[in-house]
Amino acid sequence: MFTSLKQNRGQQLNLIFILLAILCFLGTASQFLTHLHEATLPFILWWILKTLISTTVLLVPIAIGAYQQHRKFNRQMAVLGIWIVGAITFTWAKFTTQPVTTSAQPSPELYVVQQVFITWLVSTGLYLFTQPLQKLCHRWSTVTRRHWLIGFSLAFFIINLINGYDAFGFHRGTSLIWFFYLFALGDWLANDHQLLKKWSNGRYAFFTVISLLFSSLITWLNMNYVDYSPHSDLTPNTHYLLGINPYQPFLLLTSLLIAAWYLRTPKKEPYDHLNLILGILMLNFLGLPMIFTPLVLPKTNWQTIGILEIITVIAFYLILFGINFLGNKFDWQLDYWDFLQRIKHFCKKYWPVLLTYLILWVITLISFAILWDGKFTMVQWMLTERPKIITVNVLIIFAITLILMAITNRWWLSSGIAIIFYLGWLCASVLKISARNEPIIPTDLSTLTAPGEMLGMVNKWIIVAVIAALIIVLTFSWWLERHYGKQRHFNIPARIIIAVLSCAYLFSFSLANHSNSIVYKQLQNIDDTPYFYSQLRGAKMNGTLLQFANNIDVHVMNKPKDYSAATMNRLAKHYTKVGALINQNRTHNSVGNQNLVFVLSESYSDPSRVPGMKVSGNPIPYLHQLKKHSTSGLMLSSGYGGGTANMEYQALTGLSIANFSPTLPTPYSQLVPYQKRTFTINNLFNYSIGVHPFTANLYSRKTVYKKFGFNKFYHFDGGSKITYTKKIHNSPRVSDDSAYKEVTLNLKRQPHGKFIQLATMQNHMPYEPTYYAKNNYHVSGKGFKTPDQKAQIETYIQGLHYTDQALQQWIKELDQLDQPTTVVWYGDHLPGIYHGLPMGKFGVPLHETDYFIYSNAAARKINKNRLTGQHQLVGPNNFAAMALAQMDVKVSPYYALLTEVAEKIPATSLPTNGTSKNNSAHQGGTDFINTKGKHVKLNAKQKKLFHDYKLVQYDLTAGHHYLLKDSFLKQVAK
Repeated sequence: MFTSLKQNRGQQLNLIFILLAILCFLGTASQFLTHLHEATLPFILWWILKTLISTTVLLVPIAIGAYQQHRKFNRQMAVLGIWIVGAITFTWAKFTTQPVTTSAQPSPELYVVQQVFITWLVSTGLYLFTQPLQKLCHRWSTVTRRHWLIGFSLAFFIINLINGYDAFGFHRGTSLIWFFYLFALGDWLANDHQLLKKWSNGRYAFFTVISLLFSSLITWLNMNYVDYSPHSDLTPNTHYLLGINPYQPFLLLTSLLIAAWYLRTPKKEPYDHLNLILGILMLNFLGLPMIFTPLVLPKTNWQTIGILEIITVIAFYLILFGINFLGNKFDWQLDYWDFLQRIKHFCKKYWPVLLTYLILWVITLISFAILWDGKFTMVQWMLTERPKIITVNVLIIFAITLILMAITNRWWLSSGIAIIFYLGWLCASVLKISARNEPIIPTDLSTLTAPGEMLGMVNKWIIVAVIAALIIVLTFSWWLERHYGKQRHFNIPARIIIAVLSCAYLFSFSLANHSNSIVYKQLQNIDDTPYFYSQLRGAKMNGTLLQFANNIDVHVMNKPKDYSAATMNRLAKHYTKVGALINQNRTHNSVGNQNLVFVLSESYSDPSRVPGMKVSGNPIPYLHQLKKHSTSGLMLSSGYGGGTANMEYQALTGLSIANFSPTLPTPYSQLVPYQKRTFTINNLFNYSIGVHPFTANLYSRKTVYKKFGFNKFYHFDGGSKITYTKKIHNSPRVSDDSAYKEVTLNLKRQPHGKFIQLATMQNHMPYEPTYYAKNNYHVSGKGFKTPDQKAQIETYIQGLHYTDQALQQWIKELDQLDQPTTVVWYGDHLPGIYHGLPMGKFGVPLHETDYFIYSNAAARKINKNRLTGQHQLVGPNNFAAMALAQMDVKVSPYYALLTEVAEKIPATSLPTNGTSKNNSAHQGGTDFINTKGKHVKLNAKQKKLFHDYKLVQYDLTAGHHYLLKDSFLKQVAK
């Protein structure tokens, strides 16, 4: 970056440095270091190169301070060009769709060096104000600056080497003081030729290389520290894959030696000023790895990198000469004083707009305080950790205010109406939350068609207070408009522009759940998690307005081609015939007095199947034995670490979540509460019970179970009282033994011939090592990176052992019952505690849980198992049809279809590569996995069958409900 004595050598070194920087950048973006073995020669050389390139963050501010020539060049235009390039490229990087990584926890290798953006931004300011800053420095002599800066630097070195205390306000290299310090160092070195000439070029080269090597070593030691635990010995980490932190004394020393070497013999060259711009552009480039990752991942391809390097170099110099053209050809200069006066005039003219925004911001903050029950710490957390979320909420209501203003051209009136609306909205939200533990969502707007009924549910004094507030605010707004509103009017073009921009902002939320949209990515960047499974939690985290907006872009299911009344009637007739053939080999016309129990065993999956992880001993011997003597195998879950309600939904309805739109990740919360009629397997029974020894507020279970037709629901939020609530040692969860006893108790009660849905809680996260008195099972190998992660896994496995013991006792009790009882038992998903396992490689085993279907002695006496085909790997949507086959019960046309799907379609799931999500919209897609755990494609017959399945699912959930009648769903096919 600095000009050497000889022009050609300077240009060559500049080009070499740029080529090395681009090479290092592209290699890092392709995660080259991730795939190298430590302590090998390629690894060491690459680490040295990475350390060298990381000095760019220090060299650029030093170089700006060192540049002493002040030729005629419009720096403002140059900086404007740099900012335009930065705005385009950083925005491009921000919204580039990233490739699916090959790891459950993606490699952190992405950036060469940290603090790139802040250095780029501040460097443009240093470049813009170089002359006044240098005049400030030159108030002291070169010798004086030498003494002060050397002393200052020595103090910085010593303090950082001892305890790292920030004595000078550098804030780990992010403060303006730090950047001015680097600038001052460059300015001093450029003027202290007497000191710099004491060393020869050879000596500078020698000490620079030594310093670089030593810096590489120190940087490695700082970033690759090793944890020690008496239980797991030495545990290395992969922090070295992160960008290098440039705020290190020896990196600064290396940068100063490089600068001194190049500044030793200054020489004016015609294009020296471009070197500074080139350095700033390099900082911009180092902050853009996400633009290139789709091109270079998942595997390093040096041919591709070579092509990209050539393209990047050409782009670099084209941009450089474009900025040079702007600086040389345009004379426009910004008058800073005039600019400040314009800002002052704007604030004076539009202070009502700013005041309205401030009022809306305060109301929004108060709304969060109300949502968090007045907990100051949570309000403080929202204010400090989620200010962008607050801003989005304010902008939503502010956009409504602007639209009103564009219509009325009366600012105070528009503000008053908007404030009244916002306060009314918040009151309505609080009332709904108190009544139903749920904020206002778009489907609630249908209640506006019956305002009388809605107002009848509200306390009359609240209505009076709202009307009084409405009168007061509108009266005050009218008074303000009359006395101060005449100067707040806009012309028609301005009103049109304001209305269009405001409407565009509001309508952008219609794409909030489209995973490839800019809106979705921006909301993800501000940490907007919709929490569809718990709308109240979503409102607390995101605000009532943003949570409402999150629920706008919800589409149940894409309409299959050829969907029509005629098509559905044809399917009804076809599967009536299929059902009649199936029923020729079935005994019972109905479930009769048989009981059916669905057990969703929370987070249950055999840990011995986790790739690369070894478990000492066998924590679940009984399950292994039971699976050998019953219908059993593996279930393909649609989630990893979550998604319980989705497995439950699929098991009860027989529908596949993979067929739904990606904007509908949680049917329990987003679909079922708003369906006029649903159909689930419990509807085949005269009496059905739900048991969930936990809160029922998550996933809208209270509403869902009522909609599904459950007669009783046992839970801890005011439902039917649970009798057995014992816990194991220090665990906060009700034990599986207690949950099974609760089921047995209800099986013994009248009436018989019932359905029971149990969702256990014992093995739900977290898995604190203190939960159980002792962990008898230990793990080794892969699946964890730290002692804490290892301890969590071992606690989880101990919980599985307790489940195994409880299961053994329960099966014995079931065999003693006189009532025929069949149990469908399955784990819903793996716990999200396994780390460092490539999801792209091990996605299938990381989505496989255990299942079995067991009939007790009484059931085996009256039934013949009618299950056919292979069921080593199934989906939760197959369980209903499989249960009826096990119970020897004849099927309706609907269950004939589900039986065909279970027998002929491979296990179906959302993508197992880690792109599906439980709490927010995802990219969608369907995986078909055969019994060998391999991804397969459907043949022609399977495609036709699966299309029929999708047609029926669409009709029952989002279509015209042609088949939503007992003749198709419940009545035995004949």
